[in-house]
Amino acid sequence: MRSRISPSVWIGAAAAALLAGVYAAIVWGASGSLNHLIDQVSSDWYLLTPLAVGFGVQVGLVAELRRRHRMQASAAAAGGAGAGASTLGMVACCAHHVADLAPFIGASGAATFLTAYRLPFIFVGLAVTAIGIAVSARRLALVTKVTKREAETCAA
Repeated sequence: MRSRISPSVWIGAAAAALLAGVYAAIVWGASGSLNHLIDQVSSDWYLLTPLAVGFGVQVGLVAELRRRHRMQASAAAAGGAGAGASTLGMVACCAHHVADLAPFIGASGAATFLTAYRLPFIFVGLAVTAIGIAVSARRLALVTKVTKREAETCAA
């Protein structure tokens, strides 16, 4: 018998791919060079991979909680905060490219700030993502435990 992959897994994978796509679009769009995008990914893969995977895992967990119709506000808040921090960390990786567009959008100060604090933003994003994953996973485990207990009570 084949096991069916949960829709939440697909949602998490799509979220990770979407975040990576947004990163690629920002870097490629700001620099105008596919070679620069490849160089950037090659040099920062060890930071980008955990951000994208963590974001995907977190979105998948939150999707599973929602699917079970028992999500509480604390898990939703942690999921949202972690997702936002992951996104900010990923964007901070390529924020120095905003300087290329600065004359057009007036954001040279923001680009300088994000470039200077790129690594702290990424590490904070990773930490918040890890916390969000832990909270969501714990909540999912509690929901699963309660659901099993209810099923056993109903069967008795």
